[in-house]
Amino acid sequence: MADIPGHLRLCESTGGILEVLRKIDSEGGVSTNRTSHTASAAASGFAGAIGHKLPPFSPSYTELETIMYALGVGASIKNPKDLKFIYEGSSDFSCLPTFGVILGQKSIMNGGLADIPGLSINLAKVLHGEQYLELYKPLPRAGKLKCEAVVADVLDKGSGVVILMDVYSYSGKELICYNQFSVFLVGSGGFGGKRTSDKAKVAVAVPNRPPDAVLTDTTSLNQAALYRLSGDWNPLHVDPNFASLAGFNKPILHGLCTFGFSARHVLQQFADNDVSRFKAIKVRFAKPVYPGQTVQTEMWKEGNRIHFQTKVQETGDIVISNAYVDLAPTSDISAKTPSEGGELQSTLVFTEISRRLTDIGREVVKKVNAVFEWHITKGGNIATKWTIDLKNDSGKVYQGPAKGSADTTIILSDEDFMEVVRGNLDPQKAFFSGRLKARGNIMLSQKLQKLLKDYAKL
Repeated sequence: MADIPGHLRLCESTGGILEVLRKIDSEGGVSTNRTSHTASAAASGFAGAIGHKLPPFSPSYTELETIMYALGVGASIKNPKDLKFIYEGSSDFSCLPTFGVILGQKSIMNGGLADIPGLSINLAKVLHGEQYLELYKPLPRAGKLKCEAVVADVLDKGSGVVILMDVYSYSGKELICYNQFSVFLVGSGGFGGKRTSDKAKVAVAVPNRPPDAVLTDTTSLNQAALYRLSGDWNPLHVDPNFASLAGFNKPILHGLCTFGFSARHVLQQFADNDVSRFKAIKVRFAKPVYPGQTVQTEMWKEGNRIHFQTKVQETGDIVISNAYVDLAPTSDISAKTPSEGGELQSTLVFTEISRRLTDIGREVVKKVNAVFEWHITKGGNIATKWTIDLKNDSGKVYQGPAKGSADTTIILSDEDFMEVVRGNLDPQKAFFSGRLKARGNIMLSQKLQKLLKDYAKL
């Protein structure tokens, strides 16, 4: 490891990481000399690092980045339910919850560890030991967040040092997600510091019984090359020569890529890909995966906590251990839904259209003769759905999805909807710019344009 160039930012897995993690859990690690001047100086330096804040950063992303990430962690058109993660025109297009680590990792990927005062860090000996991610609401499909990173604690594990790095990501003043990176510095321990912290998000052993569900995915030979486009440019994952310097016979898959595969399996198996149910995930990285190998996620359901471990199917090696995903109860999600639409400007328009159709419904139905489903978004997420049914005798408007099949589905933000109604935004231009998305019989939407313009003075 000592020969690896210093620009190796974050090696999530090495051949010996499993042994390192055993030492982390063992109370009988490398012995320390608490009276040593060197150890005392090191302890002072590490203690001084606690509470250090890295410069805030503001990552922005578009639907392109969220789709690229989803493809990088194995989402595929071969699974129809994955379409919502890889096609921006999908009526329920969503950002995978684990994309939150991409937003928070820049503090580490950009060399922030080396800037922590009091620490002398050899970046060639940095391992990603564990990861925790918590979401407070679904990530917007696109946006710009402000991230603040702080050193939460420093632990002496004998064989090395663990730095707990907390990263908070905000949309405006609202906290969207929180990451805790557990970074292991090989060979820097033994300075007499504390071994545990009440600030650490603790990994939990899986139940001692057969798993309740098992899902597998075979990674592509290009998996690491694809995943690195999400921002982890570490050559360990693509350059054979660099991988050889690190002790591998070929490039390995990013640990956070395997993390994404596993989380996607849990979301698919136990939450029907409903991102609003995803609350938190905790994992411990144990061994590397090679592109082309099959990732097998074994899952145990205990209430709203899904314990899991991930193996390489071909070898049986555990690559992610002591892991879990916390899901929100379905009742909690449905209880929040009804009130959201009431805060939207578009609600007034649909309500007024409904009232007026009572008087002129038959005339409009004859001219249009179609069912339109509107998905109104706010902050990049679907806030409410409306249906304009112009196929029955009188025509009607109601909040919610179409009771039958819709001829046309239109996805538009609340703000852009109002601009269309006011005549300030041409629907065709909005469509080609990506602000308006539609599926089904798109040409029918032209018949609605006059209907909406009639209410431009609401």
